[in-house]
Amino acid sequence: MQNSFKSAFESAFRKTGELFHKQQWKEIFIFLFFLLLSFGFWFLQSLQQDYERRMELPLRYKNVPAEWVLSESNPKKISILLKDKGSTLMYYSWGSNFNPVDILVSGLPRLSDSSLNISSSALETAVSKQLISSTSILSIEPRGIELYYDSLSSRMVPVITNISINTTPGFHLSDSIKISHSEVRIYGSRSVLDTLNVVRTKLITLNGVSKTKEITAHLDLPKGVNADNETVKLTVPVEEFTEKKMHLQVSCPDIPAGYVLRVFPSIVEVACNVPLLRFKELTAEELEIIIPFNEFEENQATGKIQVRLTKKPSWVISSVIVPDKLEFIIEYLKND
Repeated sequence: MQNSFKSAFESAFRKTGELFHKQQWKEIFIFLFFLLLSFGFWFLQSLQQDYERRMELPLRYKNVPAEWVLSESNPKKISILLKDKGSTLMYYSWGSNFNPVDILVSGLPRLSDSSLNISSSALETAVSKQLISSTSILSIEPRGIELYYDSLSSRMVPVITNISINTTPGFHLSDSIKISHSEVRIYGSRSVLDTLNVVRTKLITLNGVSKTKEITAHLDLPKGVNADNETVKLTVPVEEFTEKKMHLQVSCPDIPAGYVLRVFPSIVEVACNVPLLRFKELTAEELEIIIPFNEFEENQATGKIQVRLTKKPSWVISSVIVPDKLEFIIEYLKND
């Protein structure tokens, strides 16, 4: 069975080969070859002739003042009629991806209190930036555009950072995060602006931070709301920290006449976490532990009171007081 199938296949292949080797088929192949070659020359020749082609390009409105909102009815695209060699028009159709035509709104002449004029020459200039110099623009539809806009309400609101910072071990924030614009003017409908008391930045996550960083943060603006500045610069002060220990006197400056306050111990040890570069700046004069007399009276039943720093520089991020609770006695002096 297998041998008969093989023989049939070889016979068919041999007859096919004999057919194509006949003179008639050779002439057909030669004819088809020159036909395709002629078509190729004709096609190349035709591409050198001038043609016209209509194309559509999207519009992109840029530099819109923050206090304006453009009407949804404004044109989204234009139709252009181009003239050039066939090869160039083929390139536009197949090989070139046109970018949107940029219209700079802030520099347009005003037509009325709510509209601006985009002339045909302005459209032609914007379109020409994407065309080869040999291409002619025969027409643009629409020939001109009346661009409509509405004015928005505005108010000033504070900017709040929305940032997550994870520092390298031994490094910490040395101060508050600085914002280039603590307030911004926002624009939108009155009903929307009445609900906004602050504007937050979009979430930024920083990991492994070991030095001060300056970053650009985008404002998280609700839909339909614009701002004079839609980004702010943030300065995130990060420094290496170390521990500094010193001893402080516990004081109570408002002891009434006729009372004696005895505190045990009256001097405590304070361990502060401070920036390495400011280690020498921290002195005992920069720190205070002051406890009002009325707090001693409130804790007189237990005879113990919690100790806390009441004064420290902003760059001291944490402190540990030993002991953190003191024993005390309030004595009443008898009048003679």
